[in-house]
Amino acid sequence: MENINPKINHSQKKSSQIFLYLSIVLFIICCVLTWRIITFKQEVIQKETIITQVSNDKDLYVLKLENLQKEYDRLGKENTELSEMFLKEKEHVKKLLKKVKSSTGSIEKYKKQVFSLESRLKEYEQQIEQLKSQNKALIEENISIKTALDSTTGENKNLNIINTDLSDKISKGSELVTYDFSASGIISKSNGKEIPTAKSKRADKIKVCFTIGENSLAQARRKDIYLRVAGPNGDVLCKGKSDDYSFTFEGKPLQYSVKDQIDYNNKAVDVCMYWVKTSNFEPGTYYVDIFTDGKNIGSSTFKFEK
Repeated sequence: MENINPKINHSQKKSSQIFLYLSIVLFIICCVLTWRIITFKQEVIQKETIITQVSNDKDLYVLKLENLQKEYDRLGKENTELSEMFLKEKEHVKKLLKKVKSSTGSIEKYKKQVFSLESRLKEYEQQIEQLKSQNKALIEENISIKTALDSTTGENKNLNIINTDLSDKISKGSELVTYDFSASGIISKSNGKEIPTAKSKRADKIKVCFTIGENSLAQARRKDIYLRVAGPNGDVLCKGKSDDYSFTFEGKPLQYSVKDQIDYNNKAVDVCMYWVKTSNFEPGTYYVDIFTDGKNIGSSTFKFEK
């Protein structure tokens, strides 16, 4: 009977165990690598989808703004008496178009401004169509007046009333608009220097700056400007809930964050308004609106990070 060396048998068992451990380790590594590859592919697909959507949105709003420019060119040619006003509106569109084209990320913050400009153009077009229709009626009435000498005085009074109504409709074009809108958190230094920050815990103020556009049709006078800032939860940042901190918008009282006054003389005016922190700012998206003369003349958003 053969003698089996115990040392050799022990060595073989040890080698088998090592091989088994290595196999298990390699299997785990393969599983981890497979999971990482799958996860990485999913992340790449998600990022590519986001990039494609942002690019499509950007192209869409560039096209919308370019169409707005063409429409204002057409309106200016067809209505020479209002060409200067349409030229100024076109400049607002041009500035926003430049911002959208140069944007490298999401253009969500520009969508409301584009919508506002499109709505304003539609209002102009509707008012012009109404004026054309009423002017046609005026011409017909004038012909009738010329053939009825005995009623000339009464007809002229009616014409004056109609012309007054037309003037009222044109006055809708006197509503103010804002552009070059910016809103962010800032850190105020003792030397007066302001440092922008997106960190909610570091910011001690919210700074909102904008330009109220030139408008020769607007009434030149001292105007109240209301800043309304709403936090991520929808609550308005305000000093109190009483009527002392509210204004009327569309027949209803609205709370405001900050009130200021400007002397408006039909020229463009740069305005900056500040909300000083009364409690810690919560992270998330903040919504900013500007009101004057009972109208919302500008809106924007910004975000605070943790």
